[in-house]
Amino acid sequence: MFPMQKPILLFLFLASCSIRAQATIDLSGKVTDQKNETVPLGDVLLFPKENDTIFRYATLINGRFSLENIPKATYRLRISCLGFESVEQVLEVDKSMSLEIKLKEKITDLGEVEVVAAKPILTNTNGNLKIDITNPVFASIPDPMELLAKLPGIQVGPDRESLTVVGKGTPLVYMGNQRISLEELNALSVDDIGSIEIIKNPSSKYEAEGRAVLLITRKISDTEGGKIDLSETLSFKRNFNNYKDLNGSLKKKRLTLKGNFGYNDLGQWESHTFSFAVPERDIFSDYLVLVDKNDRVQINTGAGVYYQINETDYFSMDINGRLQTDRFPIDTDTFLGQGGKEDSIVTRTRNDNSKDFVSANFNYNKRLRPAINIFTGLQFSTFAQKLDTDISNNYNATAFVGSQDRQQKYRIDVLAYRFDLEETFGKGFKYEVGANVSGAWADALTEIRLLETDTNMNIDYGYTEKTYATYLQLSGKMGKKVNFSTGFRLENNTVKGEVQTETIPLVNRENTVFFPKAMLNLEIDSTKSLTLNYSKTIERPDYSRASSISQYINPFLEGSGNVNLLPTFTEELSAGFQYKNSSLSINYSKRKNPMYFTIGYGKNAERAIFSLKNLDRESGFDIDLNVPITKGIWTATNSVILFKRRVEDSTAEMNGSRPYLYFYTEHQFKLGKDTTISFGGWGLTKRSEGIFNRNGLVTFNAAITKTFFGKLQCALRFNDITKAQNFGESYSINGVNAQGIYFADAREIALSLKYSLGKIKEPNYKNKDVDENLGRIR
Repeated sequence: MFPMQKPILLFLFLASCSIRAQATIDLSGKVTDQKNETVPLGDVLLFPKENDTIFRYATLINGRFSLENIPKATYRLRISCLGFESVEQVLEVDKSMSLEIKLKEKITDLGEVEVVAAKPILTNTNGNLKIDITNPVFASIPDPMELLAKLPGIQVGPDRESLTVVGKGTPLVYMGNQRISLEELNALSVDDIGSIEIIKNPSSKYEAEGRAVLLITRKISDTEGGKIDLSETLSFKRNFNNYKDLNGSLKKKRLTLKGNFGYNDLGQWESHTFSFAVPERDIFSDYLVLVDKNDRVQINTGAGVYYQINETDYFSMDINGRLQTDRFPIDTDTFLGQGGKEDSIVTRTRNDNSKDFVSANFNYNKRLRPAINIFTGLQFSTFAQKLDTDISNNYNATAFVGSQDRQQKYRIDVLAYRFDLEETFGKGFKYEVGANVSGAWADALTEIRLLETDTNMNIDYGYTEKTYATYLQLSGKMGKKVNFSTGFRLENNTVKGEVQTETIPLVNRENTVFFPKAMLNLEIDSTKSLTLNYSKTIERPDYSRASSISQYINPFLEGSGNVNLLPTFTEELSAGFQYKNSSLSINYSKRKNPMYFTIGYGKNAERAIFSLKNLDRESGFDIDLNVPITKGIWTATNSVILFKRRVEDSTAEMNGSRPYLYFYTEHQFKLGKDTTISFGGWGLTKRSEGIFNRNGLVTFNAAITKTFFGKLQCALRFNDITKAQNFGESYSINGVNAQGIYFADAREIALSLKYSLGKIKEPNYKNKDVDENLGRIR
């Protein structure tokens, strides 16, 4: 299906197989009781041999823990779990280790005394934040996107269908070692997630499209048996929302089966308002869009099988799907002044929308020799959308008149293959190389019937994209204090887009780009370190953004894809200082062809177009401070980022660029064994970024959770208490002066109930996605 790649890629891939480097060291372990049953929860602390200053911390979840990137040294490992005697071991760490530790039950009569302490929510390693999702406040959230919106430095769009890391843009989302799409993320059960790590300087193993990575780790257990979790959430926003979820797993000897089913009945509310002017054409427009209630039904399903062939080899198959229907009216009130003529227009559209997503993959892992391991995988994904729209307009309070009937279909199929090889030798030496091939085939069909003239307009736009990539990642240690990591990706990308009735393609481009990355870490002592990072990355537009699909807003404005979008290239240099569990970093970046949504109006156009556009350049810096705190029953996560950004374009009116702040805080108090209360919030000050001016906002949240009988978890959550999540912006680009506000339906009171049946938490499930471009499927 794919042609042979160019000789340069084959040469670099084969050449990289002969390169070796020293790897960092990982500590992992399995913790059981005297009956060989896994210990469900606990704390794992790593100390220098000579003092009691905590060097690393990890949460023990379902009998498993992992401590990564440990320098060679002698340490004391301490494991503490409620109801068991603490264990401490002295370890001479000179290579990666996998430990098996047994705990002895503590028999102590405490009478009426109950010892209660809060577990840390977050661990911080060189600015990479790892959040414990088994925390009762986070575990009670039913929807993965709502969960991400509660984490530090992560922003979810007002439409709940986009995701950004503050200062980094759209992140890659990984489950284990492989990428998943937002559709797959939304199909997950939050109960299936053990932790989420926000990686701000990912290595070359992650594809070049990532300035940041969200690494999701599933809960794991080796205990045989079955478990079913039933949950329901009642959510009160402007409309009522109901989430129901069933998540189950079964493990018997070497075979693991798992599945989930979710049914969400939602009443979504959306609104935004914009005013814009085109002075050269004497045009002014002011409109308000309202979706009072979108009747959205979502069905999320997933199933998988995992078979452990022996201690190191396995194969797995996984399938995930999401079916979604939307039925909603859109009412738009518009004032339009054009050449001395003024009109008040009410536009009403009836929309019937469906989105179906399915992804299936097969993985095989084989250890060829004790020192060599290979992984290979094949993945197929398909996404189909159908949107039928009836449009009518009422000019100047006369009567509604039918304007258009639209039928739009969009489908994309993606096939991907991946191969990874790693080899270890000597005392902890390792190198990793890999390659992947992917292809995407999309078709966007638009049929428009103009009722006033009884004419038809048809557009059939086809799009193909193929990517070939190889990577090499090296890491090692120079002396006792300096660690390094360096690598590259080489990607060849070919894109072709054409209207079926045209002989010349609208888009026809090919590029081969080299993406280097490097990291240097200096250990000052056991509690302090300095880190330098350099990277070059790319951001490619989502497949659907580069299509002909459009949305009617009013007679003078239409939302549309942009087939001429170019990828954005970013270069970054950062320096960080780590002290215990706190970090301070400074980052400088420059970007070429950044993509932003703007309103444009061509000289000979009949209407304005709202779409993503490439601007000329963007540059800036940020200073990032993270301070997690845990003391007694109190644990807190605090993050402050100072930004200065400047976005530039030759067609834009430039404004000043001023520093602004992002801040996040979350505080939790453990009251008794089974009760936790939390409160916190986040905010942004006013932003001036050259072209764009944006408003400031502050939002507050609170929650209380309690577990009854050890099996029934109840949670009451209050989100956006002050109803502050309104996002305003203004700009002047290419002769259009615009300002507007996006209103988010974020204020919420939610009650969640979850009941668990069975003996185990989750299977030790290792299935991987193969396609590195899944996140671009929307």
